[in-house]
Amino acid sequence: MRSMRLMPLLMLLAIMVACVATSPATPTPLPETVAPPTDTELPPAPATNTTAPPTATVGSPVPPARPDEAIMVLSPGPGSVVTSPVTVSGIADPTFEQTLVVRIFTIDGAELALTPTIIQADLGIRGPFSVDVPFAVGADTNGFIQVFVESARDGGITHLETVSVILSAAGPANIVPAPAYPEQIHIQAPTLGQVVSGGTVRVRGFALASFEQTLVIDVYDQAGNLVGSKPIMTSAPDIGLPGPFDDTVTYVVGSAGPGRIVVRDPSVAYVGDYHISSVEVTLAP
Repeated sequence: MRSMRLMPLLMLLAIMVACVATSPATPTPLPETVAPPTDTELPPAPATNTTAPPTATVGSPVPPARPDEAIMVLSPGPGSVVTSPVTVSGIADPTFEQTLVVRIFTIDGAELALTPTIIQADLGIRGPFSVDVPFAVGADTNGFIQVFVESARDGGITHLETVSVILSAAGPANIVPAPAYPEQIHIQAPTLGQVVSGGTVRVRGFALASFEQTLVIDVYDQAGNLVGSKPIMTSAPDIGLPGPFDDTVTYVVGSAGPGRIVVRDPSVAYVGDYHISSVEVTLAP
């Protein structure tokens, strides 16, 4: 009788054991893994440089912003066929008494005209200039028109711009206007009025590539005497593109006084310079 009472309990226990044995085992926890980040969880991208690039220095392939050409000849432009009289016009920085000089010469160096003109602006102000210049040639020939500034102190040329043209004896003329353009030789150092001492001066800036990328640096004392000179090279990527120049030039002066640093582009077409830029400084021993 007692055993009959235990039977239901034993059967219940057997059923419970069977259920436990046949139930799926609890899985062993895997090591914790990090889910891949969503788009909003991605690490920030490296910051880009939004600052404007600094002014290019010597050795940089990117030229700095250059000022407008100090003597900008807008007409006639390069390649024009001109007849007499030719109207030479443009815009120029202020000069002593606002005076410029216009020169016309042939490729063999024969000077055909030399005449002054005035910048049509108040003293100390950049402004336009225009002058009719007569000349005479026996036949059509290659020639050049130059506009330049002379120093009131020593008579030396402080800035010069050249335009290559065809000088026509009879015409017809074909005037090609030139667009505005930046300074061909931009001197960055030394700066205006800077005191230069120690017998050497570092000259740097940007210039258009010239023949074989050669420029010349000249140093003049207060009397206009050449007291130092050196040919240098630009580092332009190609002819007609601007490139940096940077070199030191030795000079000799006996006492401190006004001076001028000149950077010029010698011409291979004629005896003389195609472009000249300069800066007034104080030269000291």
